[in-house]
Amino acid sequence: MGNGSSCDVLVVEDDVIQCEEMASFLGRAGLAVETAHNAAAGLRKAAMQQPRVVLLDFNLPDMTGVELAEQLRALLPSLAILMMSGRIDGLSEQTLSELGITVFLNKPLPLGPLRQAVLKLARGDVVQRPDQRPRGWLAAGVGGTRH
Repeated sequence: MGNGSSCDVLVVEDDVIQCEEMASFLGRAGLAVETAHNAAAGLRKAAMQQPRVVLLDFNLPDMTGVELAEQLRALLPSLAILMMSGRIDGLSEQTLSELGITVFLNKPLPLGPLRQAVLKLARGDVVQRPDQRPRGWLAAGVGGTRH
């Protein structure tokens, strides 16, 4: 870990148990997951690992999820950001849509739907990353010459 390789998902959640639970659940779906327990660590890992999706808690010890989202967005413009929170007092829809944040309101999170959303986002742009999915050539008929 931490060798500058990219990951699919970064989970930023200060509740360590919840964080590990989510990470292992997503990991079982075949996703490469990194974790951080505060915004500063989250930013450091995001810069190193360049995740496709960040799952972040709104209530972090060192800044709010929105402040972190702003910095992550500046760092990785194409990042998908999912925010989780039991409550998001005073968060305007406008702020969220400007930063391109998808919100999961209920904590504890329904892990099934969460994993579906993360998988969809992490696997979304197959077109841009053909190097990861060497499946297409079978369908293209290569090697299909045995009659």
